[in-house]
Amino acid sequence: MVSISPAHADDLTQCSQSFYGGIYPEFVNDKLSAKTQPLCMDGFAVMYSGVSRTPLWSAEHLTRQRLQQAKEIDREDSFHEESRVPRSARASLSDYSGSGYDRGHLAPNADMATRSQQYDSFSLANIAPQSPRNNRYIWRNIESATRYLTQQYGEVYTITGVAFTDKKTKQLAGRVLVPSHFFKAVYVPATNQAGVYYAPNDESERIEVISIDELTAKTGIDVLPVLDLQTKAQALELPLKAGENMDRSYDAPIEEPAWMLFVWAILEWLVAQLQA
Repeated sequence: MVSISPAHADDLTQCSQSFYGGIYPEFVNDKLSAKTQPLCMDGFAVMYSGVSRTPLWSAEHLTRQRLQQAKEIDREDSFHEESRVPRSARASLSDYSGSGYDRGHLAPNADMATRSQQYDSFSLANIAPQSPRNNRYIWRNIESATRYLTQQYGEVYTITGVAFTDKKTKQLAGRVLVPSHFFKAVYVPATNQAGVYYAPNDESERIEVISIDELTAKTGIDVLPVLDLQTKAQALELPLKAGENMDRSYDAPIEEPAWMLFVWAILEWLVAQLQA
């Protein structure tokens, strides 16, 4: 599957805890495997492509404890080139400079429980060119929703990735390919259910929830090969519609606006007067 120098290749069994059942995604379309390089990061695992100079997917195992630890770490941006990737296949910081695209995390910084994990999340091996509005709104909400599911069920496994479905693919600096879509597959062991967020990499704020089988048909990657056929065929109704703010909905209590509190105070006073 991997066509790079063995000296640079990681054995994904070293980070099997990132995958449900220890089984990592499989390529259904063999063309995707060209110049791929598996990388065990601290806290997640990556399949990097020397063709696109982006990750094809990043896998994480999220737990309540991990997310609690992650909340205690403030963000320190440290974007850097991945030294384990051969220079000829490596994305560079200059590729993204002035491109109009964000450096989009696949495994997000906010999931990282230690400084070491956080640093690894800023490796360009975990980064792909992402539409600014997609990254800052839609994708931020998706990541928040996934953390909400983790808090609700105790643990989830996620595989975040990119797809290249356009006939003509854009490039940054003639080197880094721009994905047509981003996806995040979510599996909840407690309910044996899975679903996938699938969004075009543009400013439209469109998003759909599809099944694992549908994702495989679109991308050529079976992200959760260990799951049974029924679980793959049915899409879990994942939280989040396009435009919803999951941070407000799930991460914090919704506060009533001040004018509403004032109205309630008047009503309570009137009731008290009538009862007097």
